[in-house]
This record gives sequence, structure tokens and C-alpha cells, in this order.
Amino acid sequence: MRVGPLAPTLVLFAVALLTGPVLAQEEDVFRPCRRGDLIGLWRVVRFGFALGATVDRTDPSYQPHQRYVFNANATMAYTASDVPPTPEEHRALLLTPAPVTWAIDSRGRLLRQSPGAARVDRSECRVFTKVVRDPKSAVPVHVGDVLLTDQGEDERPITRRLLRKLRVAE
Repeated sequence: MRVGPLAPTLVLFAVALLTGPVLAQEEDVFRPCRRGDLIGLWRVVRFGFALGATVDRTDPSYQPHQRYVFNANATMAYTASDVPPTPEEHRALLLTPAPVTWAIDSRGRLLRQSPGAARVDRSECRVFTKVVRDPKSAVPVHVGDVLLTDQGEDERPITRRLLRKLRVAE
């Protein structure tokens, strides 16, 4: 299976952050995202900065409690907070008009654009097809979890997020 030019980077991330060394030899642990994979409410269950990435780590979007809403009408909302969101905040995120548009390209990359922005933000987007256990983490990877690797203008990794879909009631 061809998984794109960042496959070695993603496999190394899966090995380093999410798995044990045995998975370095497996390329069928995940597949490129499809549009239908993302629709819904997601929470970030693991977050990390890519090795060598130069970022402002105090940026509010890097708070520990992150949520994404991908709507079927190709709009998206994102929030990050230092405290878990309340049920009311979840509802507000779901009901507030989402300002960002999104799409999945032919390589399975997530493309996002904010209103009025000339730049399109890109993330390598992969869906896990197998359960993965990392002996260094209490957070297992479930089938259907999404690995987002945000990329800079030079397409080098910046951040990596493991997303898990939530039921709307959560």
C-alpha cells in the first residue's frame, strides 16, 4: 500500500509516540483519510511537537484540551483550552457556525482555510486500521482514531495530534 511521501515520518511517529518498535515494519497500521472519516466531533487524546519544529509553544491552540468539529458542509471548528470543556461548551461548539472550510485532497491530506486567509493549512491525515498499544503511554490507539500531522509551508511536520471521535452526548 502506498501511503505517501511522509509515510516514513508517520511510521516513525507511530513508533516513537504511539507504538512499540514492532510496528516500524508494518505499513498497514493506518491509511490516508477520506472525507467521511472526519465528519463529527473529535477530541485530541495525544499531542506532541515534531522533532526540530520551531513553534511558539505558548500559542493558545496548543492547550491540552482540544476539540475539532468537521461538518458535512465542509466547514470546521476548533477549540483549545487549559481545562476540559463543559457539556454546554460542547453544544456551543457543535451549534456555532464554523468559520474554517476543509477538504481532503487526493493524497489524504487535510486542507483547511480560514476566512480571508490566502494560505491553506495542510495536515497529513491518517486513520488507524489496527489497535496499537504503546508501552510508554496509557492511551491506546483505537481503530478509527486519526493521526493529524500539521505541516509548515515547506511541508515539514510541526505538530502531531491523535484524535478520537466523540459521541455528540460526550
